[in-house]
Amino acid sequence: MANAKKFAPLSQDGDVATEQEPRTKEEAIMATVFDPEKRYMFELAKEAPERALPVWDMRANRPAVHRKYKPFQNIVYTSQVVWNGNRRMLRYYDGCTTIFADEQPRDKESLEQFIAQTQKRAFRDGKFGCYGYERMLLLYLLICSWNGESQFKTKTSSTIFRPVDQEKKATAESLKLDETERALGLAKEASVEKMLIHADYLGIPTMDYDSGNELLPSEIRTAYRKEALRDSKNFIESYGNKALEMKYYINKALEKGLIHNTRNPNKASWQGSNNDICDISGLKSQVSIAQKIFEFSQLTEGEEFCIQLRALFN
Repeated sequence: MANAKKFAPLSQDGDVATEQEPRTKEEAIMATVFDPEKRYMFELAKEAPERALPVWDMRANRPAVHRKYKPFQNIVYTSQVVWNGNRRMLRYYDGCTTIFADEQPRDKESLEQFIAQTQKRAFRDGKFGCYGYERMLLLYLLICSWNGESQFKTKTSSTIFRPVDQEKKATAESLKLDETERALGLAKEASVEKMLIHADYLGIPTMDYDSGNELLPSEIRTAYRKEALRDSKNFIESYGNKALEMKYYINKALEKGLIHNTRNPNKASWQGSNNDICDISGLKSQVSIAQKIFEFSQLTEGEEFCIQLRALFN
């Protein structure tokens, strides 16, 4: 509904009219055809903040249910918009034949009467809906700057509400479910090694800090799957990332002393052969040394180092 171009204008005989030339967005929105039997919904853009302390329901003797939106908010019937590159005033009143103030009656007394007789409408519990036969009201709600998805919104206007596109919402929810299912599948099927590498990046502990005991792979996998459920998008995007794997191997090699700088503080070297890997002059902490070695691993001259490092853990 937010995109007016998807509503095809009708020709005089009732068939869908064929567009001869590309329409401007102003022409497209004004040609929008609404289904008179359909109720078009809008919802407040801002949710009610959580209270620091709950409101107590004395009758039920328990905390009152937190409302997602404020219970009541009036709809404002005037708004400025950017129309054909210029500012233009919109005004809605019941029975109007145009929502543009400069095309409405100029008689002040008549206008005041029209406005006074207009039904007061409001968002109740964050929702408001009107049917397709209320064409002028729908056009106003789609075009006005209070609508966060309006193509004609002024830069300085506040966003009060947005249209509810049920099809778009259902599609987004379906994609989210697909994403969650995929993440859970990866978390369940990942090898122990891949899981440990990825869990390290995700900040999933591999040790019970109370006892100091290493967690079993099965225990880590439970937390790993929970993280896949909690943030599926980040889980999928980071899963199997070769750079993360390399950072993990470098840190493990430093922890085990397989890479060190004891022979020469300015050089990272292999244990045993003491062959130099790269220059780490001036670096003291393991974090900074690991980052320098990682940067070297991403260069062409670091390809042989990557092969040797992976061979230590595979």
